[in-house]
Amino acid sequence: MHVRNIYRGMDVSYSIDHRLIRQFIAAVENGNITSASFALNISQPALTKNIKKLEASLGVILLERHSRGVVPTAYGEILLRRGKLVELEFEYAAAEIEAMKGGNKGTIRVGASPVFTTLFIPKVSATIIKSNIGLKIDLINGVSDTLVPHLLQGDLDIICASLDFPDHPEIVKEHLVDFEHTVFARADHPLAKQKNITAIDLMAYEWIMLAQDHIAISRLGSYFSSNGISPPRIVMETNSFDTTFSMVREGDFLTSATSSMENSAQIFGLTPLLIQGTLWNFPAGVCYRRSSSTPKIVSEFISSLKNEITNVLAS
Repeated sequence: MHVRNIYRGMDVSYSIDHRLIRQFIAAVENGNITSASFALNISQPALTKNIKKLEASLGVILLERHSRGVVPTAYGEILLRRGKLVELEFEYAAAEIEAMKGGNKGTIRVGASPVFTTLFIPKVSATIIKSNIGLKIDLINGVSDTLVPHLLQGDLDIICASLDFPDHPEIVKEHLVDFEHTVFARADHPLAKQKNITAIDLMAYEWIMLAQDHIAISRLGSYFSSNGISPPRIVMETNSFDTTFSMVREGDFLTSATSSMENSAQIFGLTPLLIQGTLWNFPAGVCYRRSSSTPKIVSEFISSLKNEITNVLAS
């Protein structure tokens, strides 16, 4: 690979073997040279030599060596992030070539929040797999706070989640739907039959929330602070709505979820509470990395998701 970069009047050229970048990524991901050489099926001295060759080509130190392994330097972090994107582009190219040959093979890596996973992703995934024989979908559940970093690192091709996070120059956001959050409790909860429930009423109970959903927890705190009281006590965090709903069913706990999840909540014996005012609203949709051309399978996934959202909301 020969890279020529003209930046601020400087003409800098690098001649780098793509395999060296792949070996560097393996060293970082494995945490030490021995494990990486085993994974790559090359000798440890050869891998060490190749990484030093890569460092010499770039004129910087990429790895810091410690007794227990290696970690990337600040320069190495940049190469790791950009190098993984280069690897991803190779995968996209291979997938498109297979598609042209009629194989339609490859993998699309999707990150989705629980509401998307519950309401839309199963139908969309089935549709995509049916129309792309040989395609594999890797689905990772999460929330915006956990999924966005994976998208930036090239570990995900697309995420379906809240768009309520700061804009980033490398990410394209497509707004598809608006959700409204509400409070759920078990059907025989002391507040279940009460109307016009206030923040003070809610304050008396403990909460179960999704793990690492800092945006939702922050919005919940804002709802209480706007009413002049402290945030509620969160006694458990989990990465599963099923677990959240199951826990809420077991006691006088409360949780927050989109009103669109009402049917799913009812399966667990939960009901939405008639709270005073609106907890909060947020835009949701898809995000993917900005590039000169969006991979065909990503565009197809987004198109199918748009259709499914329209169908679900119309029903």
